[in-house]
Amino acid sequence: MHRFGIQTKITLPFVLLFTVIIFVIPIVTISLFDRKYDEQFSLETREWLEAIVRTNYIYEPEKVKRAYRAEVVVFGQDGTINSSTITDQTNQALPHLATNLKFHQIQKRLKDESGDEFILKNVTVADKPYKVIYYLQPYGRLYCLMRPIDKIAEAKRQAISLMIGVAGSGALLVIFISYLIGKNLSSPISNLVAFTNRVAGGNLDIQCEVTTQDEIGNLTAAFNQMTVDLRNSRDELIQVERLATAGKMAASFAHEIRNPLSSMRMLTQMLRKPSLTEAKRHQSQQYILEEIERIDLIVKGLMDFAKPEELKLEKYDLQRVLREIASLMEANLQHHKISLIESYDSAVGPVLFDYDKIKQVIINLLLNAMAAQPSDGEIEISTEKNGDQVCMCVSDNGTGIPPSDLERVFEPFFTTKLEGTGLGLANSKRIIDQHGGEMRIESILGQGTKVTIEIPIKANASQA
Repeated sequence: MHRFGIQTKITLPFVLLFTVIIFVIPIVTISLFDRKYDEQFSLETREWLEAIVRTNYIYEPEKVKRAYRAEVVVFGQDGTINSSTITDQTNQALPHLATNLKFHQIQKRLKDESGDEFILKNVTVADKPYKVIYYLQPYGRLYCLMRPIDKIAEAKRQAISLMIGVAGSGALLVIFISYLIGKNLSSPISNLVAFTNRVAGGNLDIQCEVTTQDEIGNLTAAFNQMTVDLRNSRDELIQVERLATAGKMAASFAHEIRNPLSSMRMLTQMLRKPSLTEAKRHQSQQYILEEIERIDLIVKGLMDFAKPEELKLEKYDLQRVLREIASLMEANLQHHKISLIESYDSAVGPVLFDYDKIKQVIINLLLNAMAAQPSDGEIEISTEKNGDQVCMCVSDNGTGIPPSDLERVFEPFFTTKLEGTGLGLANSKRIIDQHGGEMRIESILGQGTKVTIEIPIKANASQA
């Protein structure tokens, strides 16, 4: 469906209306004037012929020509020319006069139509227009009084040309004025539309200039105020969200380190007992160190999530990198009696990514899959080229994830494992987001889980 701009909607009706008015009125006026003038001219010609018949000038064509400045042609009953006042300069028209003056048609009408003494016709002889009045004389002779109307025709053409010129100028003037009116109305609206598009794009720090003091100006001012209100609301929401996120992360962090701190406190109290054997003392100290390492791991994961490092993008052979990771995990997989199936798309060429970050993501996914696998289970890692994206999948046939937990797997500190920090998948998703990609998890309880990662083959990454 074609859409017209507001300027076109304002200008077009005015142009069409005034163009019709400007062109139709002169045409109708000229037509009415021509008709009225022709009637008057015909009446005058008829009166001339009546006077000529009454004064017997009908038998003296030359006198008629001098008195009335008209031509006279008299045809015999058989169509031959009995007399003519047409000069020798136009004698080339004489052989065709009977045809040009429609002799046979007029003669038949005057003979057949009783009471019709005269007939008026417009004819052209030797490229010159005439108003001709026909009169049937005794013995079947046809008397033709020819009044030239070339000057009238020329005047009519000049009048039409003048009116067309005036109408064209008027139409151009109307178009110009309509354009100015439309532009004056549409410019503020166009500016407001451009401004709203920028606001819709997220730029709430701008204000639209108020250029008019009418309803459009009031609308612009109202929109500016609405933008200010939206910006204030956005800032408040961001602040609230930041505080809520900080509070949630603080609560999660406190919850995560509470258990190792409690264990360390209990073990430290045990170390104070004099009756404690050396073996027990050594074991307690070892447990304390392990809990400290656990706290350090939690703090490191939190720092990585809160302040991610910039990517170091280079082109790598993805298939070779995945095979390296599979070799690195081979001993661990064999220990848990888990088979790793590799399926790589040979169409995938060099891919731009951060080697260490992607390696961290894949290892984390493999560890999660192993934790969810029983003995003799299977894990499959595969790649596939999808347009300008490369798709990596890690799937297992383990216990699966409950639907209630599936929606929260990317939340920081959310975990169902006893020894998990809940930051592995959160950090993995953040890394994929940095690469300009997407990470999805599908899972069916009791059947397994599939993690799909898509990243651009070429550079399309965020360094934030």
